[in-house]
Amino acid sequence: MKESAQAKVVAILQARFSSSRLPGKVMRPILGEPMLLRQIERVRRSERIDRLIVATSSEKSDDVIAELCARHKLAPEHVVRLTGDCPLSDPALIDSLIQYHQAQGADYSTNALQPTYPDGLDVEVFRFETLKTTWKEAKLPSEREHVTSFVYSHPERFKIRVLKNDRDLSYLRWSVDEQEDFDFINRIYEELHPSKPAFTTADVLRLLETKPAVMQLNPGTTRNQGYTKSLRKDQFVKRYAKSNQQLERALKTIPLGSQTFSKSKTQYPEGVSPFFMQRAEGARTWDVDGNEYVDFVNGLCSITLGHCDADVTAAVKAQLEDGVIFSLPHPIEAQVAEKIVELVPCAELVRFGKNGSDATAGAVRLARASTGRDRVAVCGYHGWQDWYIGSTARNRGVPKATRDLTHQFTYNNLDSLAALFKQHPGEFAAVILEPMNVTQPEKGFLEGVKELTHKHGALLVFDETITGFRYAKGGAQERFGVTPDLATFGKGMANGFPVSAIAGKADHMRLMEEIFFSFTYGGETLSLAAALATMRKLELEPVVDTLKKQGTKVMEGTRSLIARHKLGEALSVAGDPTWSFLLMKDAGRYTSWQLKTLFLQEVFARGLLTIGTHNMSYAHGDAEVEKLLTVYDEVFGLLSEAMTENSLEKMLLTKTLEPLFKVR
Repeated sequence: MKESAQAKVVAILQARFSSSRLPGKVMRPILGEPMLLRQIERVRRSERIDRLIVATSSEKSDDVIAELCARHKLAPEHVVRLTGDCPLSDPALIDSLIQYHQAQGADYSTNALQPTYPDGLDVEVFRFETLKTTWKEAKLPSEREHVTSFVYSHPERFKIRVLKNDRDLSYLRWSVDEQEDFDFINRIYEELHPSKPAFTTADVLRLLETKPAVMQLNPGTTRNQGYTKSLRKDQFVKRYAKSNQQLERALKTIPLGSQTFSKSKTQYPEGVSPFFMQRAEGARTWDVDGNEYVDFVNGLCSITLGHCDADVTAAVKAQLEDGVIFSLPHPIEAQVAEKIVELVPCAELVRFGKNGSDATAGAVRLARASTGRDRVAVCGYHGWQDWYIGSTARNRGVPKATRDLTHQFTYNNLDSLAALFKQHPGEFAAVILEPMNVTQPEKGFLEGVKELTHKHGALLVFDETITGFRYAKGGAQERFGVTPDLATFGKGMANGFPVSAIAGKADHMRLMEEIFFSFTYGGETLSLAAALATMRKLELEPVVDTLKKQGTKVMEGTRSLIARHKLGEALSVAGDPTWSFLLMKDAGRYTSWQLKTLFLQEVFARGLLTIGTHNMSYAHGDAEVEKLLTVYDEVFGLLSEAMTENSLEKMLLTKTLEPLFKVR
């Protein structure tokens, strides 16, 4: 190392005296000198580091480190990051990574994100500008404490590069966390340092080959985790072999390999997830590899009664004998419309579509026709059509003129809606919102939305694609006692069969005779037969009450497990018992998406299908609830360990998921 006044490359060696597992480890002597000093000796052999900083905390216990550094005239400065529990740090590897980093023009480079070197040879390099950006923009305590987490959690902003070894040595553990680790390192120095103070990684590997007993000094903590990780990856490869083959095949003809974003590899981590289901019955589903799951996704909330409900199946089979689509309307269209009018408070007239996006787009067109206005205020998720999706980050291909007509407001914040009306007086055709999603409506919120909307001459539309026939037989409008002008329905309306509906007051719905809202398959009879059977069952059996009762057990049990595993900083439960959410947020050094990825990896492996929601069905009995809570107990324990031990990267066998887009 060349000490330079104009340092271009500075190494920061982080060291703390305190350690919960091995207190004072950095000051423990190796051949008469503190372990930290032994590491500094090695780092100083780097030819590409201009200056070395030893960074420690302001804790009183760390004063001894500062005194050691002052005694040996260690000068502070910049941006190779090392940790003081790695006394076998390799100067040649450090130089290689610096050279690689500079050649790649990277913002951040490391050999640790995808480990192939022994644990204990980890190195990180970043440009000083990257460090400055992090200092300015990182807000979370975890990002302030662990500077690199901000960088690698924002791959879209930083050019990140990973240096890999030509052979995978990640199963070797050369860092010091336990007494056994220190004994191992001490033995390495005793064997090599006296004759060759500048011993290399190759020297250590040769020693371990000639004296394998040395490796047994820390057998309980050897990073056979890397090796074990490889073995576990193999298990996942076998578990999801057909799924992965089918995904590879599908990707050749289908973008993302799926017709639905929320069923694609954007939401299911690759290599550790099932990607294709073969069959389902009741509350259970089986993937193409034959693995069984208790299903809490339920077709993204479209299954209310349970898969292959006997009554729905019988109705569909009976209708199939007569036909599926006809040259003129079938009487079942009126029967289903009459049933919706009977159940839903706002419904006087009804029109059918095939999915929720059809219904919400039709309702917006209807509101525009009714009011002669163009702007729409939205809160929640309302489908893929241009009028809505243009207001989200997934707006590619949507004309700017269309995007500019849709405005987001904040749930439970009437002022945010009032501000939109003030900014564009007399221009709003509709206010459309999910009456409830994650959060309960505050007292007076839905009533206030209705009052504001009507005061400004717009129509109120409830998007009940999910809440309809789930929160109550008549949907959230029945549950909360607020009747909109129009409402849209879809998921759960026919227990998974493709049909949706717009329902509303007759004076508005009559305009459906003039606007164009028409589908060849709008009156397809199998789905309408399923819808009629579903709604009749909702009337005859305690479906909604059962969803609430079993969903309450899920929510209360999950909250209890969160408390037991002390995960309140990272996890919480919200929503309605019939449709609740396991919410994750950044905690410690990990982002919510890292935690969610590990969570999904582990729950899938244990036979539980969820994407972080509890989409209840009538088929979820006590056995299914118990299965979920048993799996959560195990997986929450792993999450707690990952956060406490900072070991999530070692547990995770895939890359971290990224958000599709944020709705609220």
